[in-house]
Amino acid sequence: MSIRMSSFLIVPVSAFFCSCSSERTDPASTGTVMTEAQAQEESDLREWNHRIRREKFDLVLPEVMRKNDVDMWIHVMRETIPDPFGAEDLGSTSGVFVFTDNGGNRIERAVLGRRWGASHAAETWRVTWETELVEESGAYDILDGPVLVKQPPGGPETEYDYRFQGLGEFVEARDPERIALNFKFDLGPYPTTTRAQDGLSHTDYLLLTEELGEKYANRIVSSELVMMEYIARPVPSEIELLKKIRKDEIERIKRAFEEIVPGVTRNRDVGMTVFRRRGTGVSQRGRTPGHEDVVIEGGDIVAAPSQGMYAYVLREGEIELPPDIKEIWAEYRRIDEILAENIKVGLTPREIVNNFTAIFEEEGIILRDDQLHLSTPRNDFSAYTEAFDPDKIHLNIDCHGMGKGARERKFENYFGPRIGSNGPEWMWDIPLPPNHHFVLEYFIYMPWPSSEHEDQYLFWWDHEQALATESGVQYLSPPQEELYLIKL
Repeated sequence: MSIRMSSFLIVPVSAFFCSCSSERTDPASTGTVMTEAQAQEESDLREWNHRIRREKFDLVLPEVMRKNDVDMWIHVMRETIPDPFGAEDLGSTSGVFVFTDNGGNRIERAVLGRRWGASHAAETWRVTWETELVEESGAYDILDGPVLVKQPPGGPETEYDYRFQGLGEFVEARDPERIALNFKFDLGPYPTTTRAQDGLSHTDYLLLTEELGEKYANRIVSSELVMMEYIARPVPSEIELLKKIRKDEIERIKRAFEEIVPGVTRNRDVGMTVFRRRGTGVSQRGRTPGHEDVVIEGGDIVAAPSQGMYAYVLREGEIELPPDIKEIWAEYRRIDEILAENIKVGLTPREIVNNFTAIFEEEGIILRDDQLHLSTPRNDFSAYTEAFDPDKIHLNIDCHGMGKGARERKFENYFGPRIGSNGPEWMWDIPLPPNHHFVLEYFIYMPWPSSEHEDQYLFWWDHEQALATESGVQYLSPPQEELYLIKL
């Protein structure tokens, strides 16, 4: 497949609906001008998020609470303490979220103690969440009005004064036997990056337990298992959105491939990764000086690993893939197929690893616990040592969860089953839930000697999102069968 070239700057992921020329000012922002299409996109995306919240409350919440013998789940949010789970999944950066199992098919949902006007623009996630989302969602049965907190604090209406006011009576009226609260305990303080923080502040814990009283404070347990299973279970509307986003991403990446001008375009211009021959002491993924912002040249493999999209830049005189690149592509596709066939719902990561380890051994591929490109000291490891057979492919696997694809940033989730050698062992013994949303992430180190240097290799990274099913991996879009070709 040949591809035409000019210059192109890749569009942000969030723009997955159509665009047009009419404009308006977004009232929720500071004078930001939006097109009518962008405004409609934002409105559609917000409503899609609300659908996901409602579906998860209806379909997932009763199952995970009852499975873990929890009668009430309390998740405490405070505006100044970043918590993407509460903000993204529950709909506000402020408030006390209370879910109560009163029997029947529906879990009662309540939001108490919100701060008026609470919003959170977190640079870490490049996302703004607003407290109004809980009103818009139609997902909650009980919704206390937000409280206006005086500024500067110190008066009678501070967060400390109102946050848990009335919660004791609320809980007593429902008399739960086990109350799950958002802190980690049994699973330890293992970081979950952008998905779920360690828990509420010590101040909030003291205020909450004081309000509940000794009787109900003694019934508190960690919500870590409830939260983990809630995050790991996507619903149909969520899967639909993920596929919609992926379709748009693929089309955008194809356009980016078309606009690459070898010898002119830099990988940063198109938001791509460049794979090329590397020698001893040279790493990739931006960890080597000059690799972060390089000119794309003939012989390079240009990649969008998070979408599973790859292209080869033809050298002068080449009209098709050279034999060594054909071999590299075939090896990558074979590794991907083996993983896709063995990652199945109901199996634990430990069982999955045992299954595909035997197959890789038959293929002559060496599975590694370590990631060579992250070796210490970085960029100074010997590519060909006794531990690194120069005649064989080396492979490190780290298939971890992904969160809800509701925004421009699709959260990586390290709080759940993790397929590979990374993370604590408890992650390896959690069965994959139905339609588990995860990233098919692995690192390939392929021998790729040249006529000038024998000790050369290619580092290849795949980071494609997928769903686990009972029969194997379901891709969000059909996997790429052939390398795209970019002509000089």
